[in-house]
Amino acid sequence: MPANPAELEVIEGPHNHNLASMKYVEIEYNQDLKPLEDVLLGVKRPGDFFVTGTMEMPMPKVEVDGAGMLSFPVPKTQIEAIVQRAERAPYGRGKETIFDTSVRWVWQIASSKVRIGGKSWAANFETILSKVTAGLGCDSADVSAELYKLLVYDRDGFFLAYRDTEKTDGMFGTLVVTLPSAHRGGELRIRHAGREVTVDTNAAEPSELSYVAFYADCEHEALPVREGSRVCLVYNLVQKYRKGKGRTLKTPEYDSEIAEAAAILDRSLGASEAPAKIAWLLEHQYSPAGLSFSALKGADAAKARVLTQAAARAGCVAHLGIVHIGDSGAAEPDDDEYLCRSRWNRYQHDEDDGAEEAEEDDDEGASFTVVTVDDAWQYIDEWRNTDDRVVEFGAIPLADGELLPEGALDEEPPDKTRLTEASGNEGASYERSYRRAALVLWRQERYTEVLLQTGVVAALPYLKQLAAGGKRARPESVAVAERMVEAWSGESEQWNSYLVGGGRPGPALCVAKKGKP
Repeated sequence: MPANPAELEVIEGPHNHNLASMKYVEIEYNQDLKPLEDVLLGVKRPGDFFVTGTMEMPMPKVEVDGAGMLSFPVPKTQIEAIVQRAERAPYGRGKETIFDTSVRWVWQIASSKVRIGGKSWAANFETILSKVTAGLGCDSADVSAELYKLLVYDRDGFFLAYRDTEKTDGMFGTLVVTLPSAHRGGELRIRHAGREVTVDTNAAEPSELSYVAFYADCEHEALPVREGSRVCLVYNLVQKYRKGKGRTLKTPEYDSEIAEAAAILDRSLGASEAPAKIAWLLEHQYSPAGLSFSALKGADAAKARVLTQAAARAGCVAHLGIVHIGDSGAAEPDDDEYLCRSRWNRYQHDEDDGAEEAEEDDDEGASFTVVTVDDAWQYIDEWRNTDDRVVEFGAIPLADGELLPEGALDEEPPDKTRLTEASGNEGASYERSYRRAALVLWRQERYTEVLLQTGVVAALPYLKQLAAGGKRARPESVAVAERMVEAWSGESEQWNSYLVGGGRPGPALCVAKKGKP
């Protein structure tokens, strides 16, 4: 239970509590951010307006009428053979089909003249489709991908910005799979609701396929190919539903929620009496090894996207971490025949692969009554930044009023409970704790303050990052260094032992002082 000696300490002496309130670990939630909770209440569907990636695999067998079986990377001679049998691709304007090489310069082959197969292609394509539907936030829908065309963008080939038209019932998006071929340029630029991304579709290795998918209401354009030729397969993403029933899938849009959440964060965390940070507990369980923004599930992914974008607008930084909350003290076993048992509930984590597994036990669990709460702790560790990189902040204490949403752990059994039998003059004792993932936010100007809650060592990587920013970052670097020196003074003896221990606090420094911010 790590903590900083400057901010955390063991609670000495028993604490008198109402026995009814001691059934669960006492937690004080943030009472001032109910408006933020209300905003996030309807944020349930994850996904974005686009998704992109690459996948290494055995290349599929792609046969084009008149050009034969394609080799990879697709050689120039085969590209020339395809172009000889292709036609200029038109574009749709309303109900019209228009040929205009000043708007679109690309060759097309109809899907009826292209055959794709291979021993592992079906399974690999299904994997791509599952990643696409998850990234677009529609993995709960019945979605298929229908090959539409094979396109060749040769040198200077391009397509000006446009939106796809519905080519078949239930079509809601487009999937573009780029085959390995020697080319430069040809990036896809995609826009939606004021946001814009540019996706490089050129895979790094000839054993990789790159893919990008987006909703049909997105404006997108193919930038000019500067060298070589870009060869791609275009699929229509189709939602299957009964005729006349169901609605076409649309982009998960939370623009209003992001704006409202940003205003709440700016107003609430900018107040003089505001907590240094807030930690939003996630609904799903994640092991430290499996914790990342890219691996968040369901509503967690949706809420995290809203909160991280809102945080950026409000001048805050966002990280993922593991929250630890627990207490220990004296107890009376409810079972007179109890000797020494411990229970792990269904939230026990598999550290190797991140799976959630229940640890079977012959015992249903220790039943006891808490007599006194002697020690308690709250802290966050196992940090990840928004790039899913490990950040060595160490264990940062979690103060009362920094946790939300309110009541997230109410009536939830602890993840770990242990009861130890009485021995000698010592009575029976217990320990219970929660371990849950959380999204943690704090204002940029309080960065150093938050890190110094753990200690000077935790702030060193941040100082190094600032120092690498050159002259413009020098004033801030100096200010942070001065605060670190100030925090270090008077703590040298404690921090010497901290460093000797390998840069992690020892067990004696693991318990948070309840009620101290």
